[in-house]
Amino acid sequence: MKFCILKKPVPTKPIIITEECTMNNCESEEIVEAANIAISNLLPTKSRSLYDIAYNRFKKWCAGKNVQVYSENVLLAYFSENAKNYKSSTFWAQYSMVKSCLIIYDNIDISKFPKLIAFLKRTGDGYQAKKIENIDKE
Repeated sequence: MKFCILKKPVPTKPIIITEECTMNNCESEEIVEAANIAISNLLPTKSRSLYDIAYNRFKKWCAGKNVQVYSENVLLAYFSENAKNYKSSTFWAQYSMVKSCLIIYDNIDISKFPKLIAFLKRTGDGYQAKKIENIDKE
């Protein structure tokens, strides 16, 4: 019978990079520039304009309501006002585009807002997608 002795990994202290550090030039300009290039390519190239339109529509709505902080209540209010304008699938697409842009541009992850997700799921209740009839070839 063989026994294996497992070595415990040496605990390391995690390095936490804060926004303050990046603003105080803790990172070289080369690193910041490379990160900015990578960030600029995160949105899909073919539909980037649609993402920007959805994000700008949200930002314009926020400016009209004098919103300074993007909280769960702000997003609930925005999506509840727009719920009647979209079908369920389009509504989820709008949410996804705004979510992606908020993560990239504002570093806010709205997928962690449970009330917003519950609201979005509730708006799809009873929605039946239109089915396309199959055309049989004769």
